[in-house]
Amino acid sequence: MTELEALALEEVAERHRFFVDWFTGRGPEMALEECARAFAPDFRRIGPDAREQAADEVVAMLRAARGRRGAGFVIRVVPRATRDLGGGLALVVYDELQEDGAERTARRASALFAADPSAPGGVVWRHLQETWIDPAPGAPPG
Repeated sequence: MTELEALALEEVAERHRFFVDWFTGRGPEMALEECARAFAPDFRRIGPDAREQAADEVVAMLRAARGRRGAGFVIRVVPRATRDLGGGLALVVYDELQEDGAERTARRASALFAADPSAPGGVVWRHLQETWIDPAPGAPPG
């Protein structure tokens, strides 16, 4: 694994730690500023519902979602693959498993990162594509 791949993997883990703290209301307000710096200005997210969001839309969504989850909310990230694409770019594929009480959801994500020494984790998110995993592992049969 290259240093860039390791930085990208750590950024995925760190961002999801932030999400848990933020969505449960435990994270400080100023943490959102650092999170926003982890997204490149041209960052695009394609959610599992196929809706596209730019970086400023993601930050606005996060701002509105602070404290909206219960204290037991957890996110587990399961890395699946990494690739150093050269030119300061890395791809990380991971599963994101969320649990809030009896509610469980899962998605597979492909995230493109670019090296950026000024970013909180040394890389910025350039693109994120998420797809639902249905049913979520451990979810009761529907």
